Amino acid sequence: MGLSAAKEQAMGNILVWQATAYNSWVLGARCWGLGKTEDKDVEVKGQTSFLLPPGPQHPAPSPGFTLLEVLVAMAVLAVALVSLLGLYNRSLLLTIRAQRLSTATLLVQEMLTRTQLEGMNALRVTTGDFADLHPGQYPEFRWYRTVRPTALAGLWELRVGVSWGEREGETCELTLFTPLT
Repeated sequence: MGLSAAKEQAMGNILVWQATAYNSWVLGARCWGLGKTEDKDVEVKGQTSFLLPPGPQHPAPSPGFTLLEVLVAMAVLAVALVSLLGLYNRSLLLTIRAQRLSTATLLVQEMLTRTQLEGMNALRVTTGDFADLHPGQYPEFRWYRTVRPTALAGLWELRVGVSWGEREGETCELTLFTPLT
């Protein structure tokens, strides 16, 4: 290997580490000799013709993010936010449904108690809403009841249900076996 080939190889392995104010460069040089490789810091003054200083033609690499990395991060963030908003919406709907079911259960228990207190007069009215019992409080709730005799004398089956909303499955129904007077 000739002198110029060794110089070119050494030039290819020099890394710029730090530039000082008086136009000298501290270089990290990798030296090869006798089969050993070791790193050394070499300060070169006045011999900077082979180095290209950072400038408008050769900007120094900045420690920022690339446009592709930013776009991928924003896409992941958008998917995560849409998923979280969907979960929040579902949670809100389930909370409203649970609140209505609790209200319907209390109204069914009230109607069972009223049916027991009405006795045989409960056979006359089988459906209604809560406008007369609770004006303005439960406009979407409707009730129904059936009163039937059982095989045992004096024992009646009271079935009371409260429904709400548009769907059929939104119903709470309780059955009680009790004597009516």
